[in-house]
Amino acid sequence: MADQALLAAALAAAAVAVPALSRVSPRNREQFNDLFCRTGLRWASEEERNALAMKIVRAGLGFSAEWFAGLRLCLVAAYILLCLFLMLAGTDMFWLVLFAPLPYVLPGVWLDGRVAARKSAIRLSLADFTVLLSTALAAGADPALALKEAAGGVGGPLAAEVDRALREYAAGRGLVDALTAMAERCDVDELRALVRTITQAYRYGAPIADAMRAYASQMRTVRRFESMEAASRLSVRMIFPVVIFMLVPTIVAIMYPAAVSLLKVLGM
Repeated sequence: MADQALLAAALAAAAVAVPALSRVSPRNREQFNDLFCRTGLRWASEEERNALAMKIVRAGLGFSAEWFAGLRLCLVAAYILLCLFLMLAGTDMFWLVLFAPLPYVLPGVWLDGRVAARKSAIRLSLADFTVLLSTALAAGADPALALKEAAGGVGGPLAAEVDRALREYAAGRGLVDALTAMAERCDVDELRALVRTITQAYRYGAPIADAMRAYASQMRTVRRFESMEAASRLSVRMIFPVVIFMLVPTIVAIMYPAAVSLLKVLGM
């Protein structure tokens, strides 16, 4: 009886609160964005916002760290309100506590996945990018023009990052500094090595075309070894599907007639 009274009180409160909140709730996307940003600025620490900002840049996304932190906190608040109503409705507390971390954890998992996917795409494009860059430099193109042509040939996230670095270079920043900042944004070891090779060629006056040709050969070797390693890992992973979907059904198909015959002999 007491639970029914609490549920009735909760429903009555919701009936009064929902129309009132609808008058003051954000009605468009800009107001929602402002709400998320203000929430993130107020409740998220500066260290957390800086870490999120770095991940957002590496994921190639356009929103701010304050917006993402506020969105995550608002999801947590919405889940808490939902849990309160479900508790009054008699839902088992075990399930509510079990899924409690998800509103906070899932956005971070999604962001980490975007970062990993973008870094993988950049890493896969580097081999072709270095070949095109060395070819353009060997043809006598200016380093900035060679970078632009090589980026246009591969496309994808790497082309976007190179284009951003070239815009910074056109705005007055040094080419080496722009490329170094690009490598730090992307956080890909192979790209850092490429930028380091270009920097050393600039610093010691070595021909950049020769350095890029050597680096392209090195990248082809690395890519071949990575393909061999991926193939060896795939063969190990194939053991479990073979055992589960081929070996076990084969054993069952062979042993089933013998098991039936044995049961008939035993009179079971």
